[in-house]
Amino acid sequence: MAAYLGDSDHGTADINPLGLALGLTVGLLLGAVPVPVPGLGTLELGQAAGPLVAGLVLGRTGRTGRVVWTLPHQAAETLTQIGLLVFLAYAGGRAGSAFVDALANPLGLQLVGAGLVVSGLHAVALLVLGRVWLRQAGSRLAGVVAGSQTQPAILAQAQEQSGHDPRVALGYAMVYPVAMVVKILVAQVLTLL
Repeated sequence: MAAYLGDSDHGTADINPLGLALGLTVGLLLGAVPVPVPGLGTLELGQAAGPLVAGLVLGRTGRTGRVVWTLPHQAAETLTQIGLLVFLAYAGGRAGSAFVDALANPLGLQLVGAGLVVSGLHAVALLVLGRVWLRQAGSRLAGVVAGSQTQPAILAQAQEQSGHDPRVALGYAMVYPVAMVVKILVAQVLTLL
């Protein structure tokens, strides 16, 4: 029965290191491929979007021969939580003093204000479109807002507030990959202008 349905007690120990390593390698190689864009130069998916796109494709494949491309649910949840904590600790540690310095500068205050306005309008637009046009529930829309802003801190807050409603994670998962790739490409286009 365990062979057919799975054995949740061994879920976190069943990470396939070969699949994980090969998937990351494929993703990093994919991210390094330059794509020529007429009039702008070349764009790359980079070290973030390359593994993300490879993970989406390989995760959908599931396995190739004996190589399993997916992570067990428990392992994925554990890595997600560890990754989120490390990211937030790093971002807070790096940005803390720079943020305080920026607030002392008039340009810094303008950028903070612009960020507040853009993020707020973006979230409100998604909520209105999601409720009125798509008729989606608040929990899924919370995940969509977090995913569209590629913001794991919003995801963590939405999951905690909703009692870890799976619709929050589904909304995030549906939007995050597209938003991440688009933001990476837009950032590269802006630096080329």
